[in-house]
Amino acid sequence: MMKKNAVSSLTLIMIAAFLGGCGGSDTKIVEREPVPIEDDHDHDDDHDHDDELTQGRLLISAKDQAKVSIIDIKEKQLLEEFTFTEAPSAIYASPSYRYGYVIQRTADLVNVIDSGLSQEDHGDHKDDVIEAPMQMSFNANGSRPTHFTGNHTQSVIFYDGNATTATPASVAVYTESDIANNTAGTRLQYTTHMHGAAQGRGDYLISTVRDAATESTLPDRVAVYKAEAGVFTEQEIFTETCPGLHGSAQNENQIAFGCTDGVLVITQNGDNFTAAKITNPTSFTGTTRIGTVLGDEALEQFVGIAAGQFFALDTTAASITAINWLDTSLATPPTALAYGFADAGELFVILDNQGGLTVIHTHDWAVVDRLQVITSNIAALPTGSRFELAITPGHHIYVSDPIANQIKQVDLDSLNVTDSIQLDFVPNKFTWLGIAEPEGNHH
Repeated sequence: MMKKNAVSSLTLIMIAAFLGGCGGSDTKIVEREPVPIEDDHDHDDDHDHDDELTQGRLLISAKDQAKVSIIDIKEKQLLEEFTFTEAPSAIYASPSYRYGYVIQRTADLVNVIDSGLSQEDHGDHKDDVIEAPMQMSFNANGSRPTHFTGNHTQSVIFYDGNATTATPASVAVYTESDIANNTAGTRLQYTTHMHGAAQGRGDYLISTVRDAATESTLPDRVAVYKAEAGVFTEQEIFTETCPGLHGSAQNENQIAFGCTDGVLVITQNGDNFTAAKITNPTSFTGTTRIGTVLGDEALEQFVGIAAGQFFALDTTAASITAINWLDTSLATPPTALAYGFADAGELFVILDNQGGLTVIHTHDWAVVDRLQVITSNIAALPTGSRFELAITPGHHIYVSDPIANQIKQVDLDSLNVTDSIQLDFVPNKFTWLGIAEPEGNHH
């Protein structure tokens, strides 16, 4: 059984009261001066706090339960549990990693949890703050919240709407300030339902367009919208089409969308946007198409997924090239379950259904190494469960083991399982929360 720190309402009130001061028994303030001074004093307690900040916390949902738990990684301790309307369909971190979005799609609800790990900016230095986790008053409710994307400052939720109730789709863009101050963010309201996709670009939103007269719920066009007084207004619909649009991602200057006939690439140059199409290679036959796109700000290329296989999308060469990630020595080839960019875009990691992790270098898309993360009996995997992956801003990633009710910590530098957290429930969706760049010294 995991240890639990009870967090009462009085405790949370005390935490809020101490925010303006230097901290109390419930709030730890961690400060770094602009120029660190070395000395011979004992800083063991400081190092403990550094470790707590660096490792962070995990927000984890329990399988088939309308409940999430927040776990301190260093102490392997349950800090708090939160109960919601239905079992979360997804959990995501906000851009700062302070907040966790808890998506409840069929209930039309999105709740937010504050991890309790944050920073206060004082201009010449930042204070790292350690508090108890809590549920925010802020919510991001809307009809069928589905796709979640983000950049360094914005979280974007695409709400599909509901054809049965004639509820149209919408998009909401939120900042960390919106969450903290319980404000509405910036909205785009459609006139029809749509299984769409959107990418936030500061004052601009690149989002999909669907003809209400078509039977498909998938859009086939992309438009540019601009924010004004809390709403987005249409600026331009690109003439280049994207039939069966599904999947989107962005990097520093481009946004990519998956289409049945290729990949639509939108390039931003200041306030100007242009569109171009990368057509499918001849190796794509039948219904094979890019249906998932992933991007990282540090990379010019994207990754696309078609028929369970990974491809490098080179927007300069207008090419789609296979990434050979499979271990051909295995009798039964694995299938990918979870994936993403790690280590500041240097690596791309793939977690498969056999509990294996494949690490790829994004410089040449070659496999760096492989690691068998899950050692449990795969045949004992609970029905409806799968291995999940949480990527941090640092060199650690986390993998869930619903068989052993554990979360495995993997160090990407050494490519070893360096720790595990035992849970008293079957893990489902989860994400890492914390401070991406802790400041360090304590006083």
